[in-house]
Amino acid sequence: MPRWRKRLSGNAKWLIATEPGWSIPMPWVFYYMPLYLAAVGVSEVEYGALSSLSRGLSIAAPLLAMPAAARLGFKRAFLVLDTLSNVGMLLPLAAGRGEVAALAFIFSGLMPSSAILWEVLLVEGTGSEALVAAYSVPSIIYLAGSMLTPLAGVVLNRFGLVWGYRLVALAALSSFLAKTAILAVALKEPGSGLGRKREGSGLREAIELAASDDGVRALLLFSILSSVIYAVFGYQSLYLCDDRGARMTVEEAGLIPSLSSTVSLAILALVTTVSRLNRVGYLATAAAAGAAAYALYALSPARPVLAFAAALASGLRGAEFSVSRAYFIDLLEGSDAVAKGHAISLLYTLSSIVTVPAPALVGLLYSIHPVSIWLLALSASLGQLAVLAWLAKREGASAPLSGAAGVDGGRGQPSTPISRMSLLSSGIRTTAQPPDTSTLGFTTLRVSSAKHSHSYAAASTLSLTSQL
Repeated sequence: MPRWRKRLSGNAKWLIATEPGWSIPMPWVFYYMPLYLAAVGVSEVEYGALSSLSRGLSIAAPLLAMPAAARLGFKRAFLVLDTLSNVGMLLPLAAGRGEVAALAFIFSGLMPSSAILWEVLLVEGTGSEALVAAYSVPSIIYLAGSMLTPLAGVVLNRFGLVWGYRLVALAALSSFLAKTAILAVALKEPGSGLGRKREGSGLREAIELAASDDGVRALLLFSILSSVIYAVFGYQSLYLCDDRGARMTVEEAGLIPSLSSTVSLAILALVTTVSRLNRVGYLATAAAAGAAAYALYALSPARPVLAFAAALASGLRGAEFSVSRAYFIDLLEGSDAVAKGHAISLLYTLSSIVTVPAPALVGLLYSIHPVSIWLLALSASLGQLAVLAWLAKREGASAPLSGAAGVDGGRGQPSTPISRMSLLSSGIRTTAQPPDTSTLGFTTLRVSSAKHSHSYAAASTLSLTSQL
């Protein structure tokens, strides 16, 4: 048994054990969603506007988390908000009608509220040395789901784009409901007390922390740039199949996330087990690899094989969310669940405010020329490198897997303080991501994307659908 597993709280163990119920099918839902919505009549500009609407709602959504927790408790508030947002998103997607697509974006905008509570339940009572693993294992599960994306491509190929996607969405809904039923029985309310008198003080504490630590502010900027990159990836499947993009078939495009996920799994395993990790060094290496990947994607219309090389390079960012989030949570050591909840809410909200226009901007750039979205991602990645260079100078960081800014003795404590769910500052709710720990309206945690212009939509839809 890994040493860190003994340091997980009971809630963390149940959340990780049930994560496959969300993280296996949802990558399929997110990856093929642009193609599906194009097929049911949603134009790229409309998609970009809806994505920005969802992201706008995600600004207010984090503000619901702590009041709901104060009234219902962390456990019940999480279950209510998570069910409302996920069921509200998946049911319209399973309907097969473009007229109700807006509902999926609206309800997905509520996901940050449940993700904040998920994150508090995950880290409250979990030892500091287990934090990177606590975030990495859900990311590994999400990446495993991404590696199975070609299975969804087979379903779409067998039943057609619209009916096949509806079946995928229904499978994701059934899996989510089973996961939620288990958590309703297994989760326990955190030991930290909740009350109205703590609500305001916790928020003030979070604001004071963000205002007083320049490392926190730097990492917040890093997360914002990750969100911009994540918005670009909402267009990835469309770009890969587009005649103006990489000109792949749908099944070939399905191999791209599998390649990237394979590399990411290896990176996540490495950072989970390494005893001494230079976090700034790893993040800088990942950002540089990302910049190379986006340049390769931009060149793939001339040589489509470059998209496979880009997927391998981008996989090096696999642990970005886990490592950066561990910094932030370590800053909150000694705080109770209320203070942690407010601090995480603040991180989500500030990132969302800045990144609301990102999906619409990506949609506009795609309508001008698909390659331009990768130039945006490249610029954001170079911005991240500039932020990390400042942090490295501040901390005296050295090598990616060793050095002063690493994890001391395997305890998970950063030698210098720096501040899910992506996807959610940009990754996986994991992921997010993707994460980021990046959904449609997530700032990290899961998918935020846009579509191409109305004049091009009909021809593009016919072209993409013909490949099925």
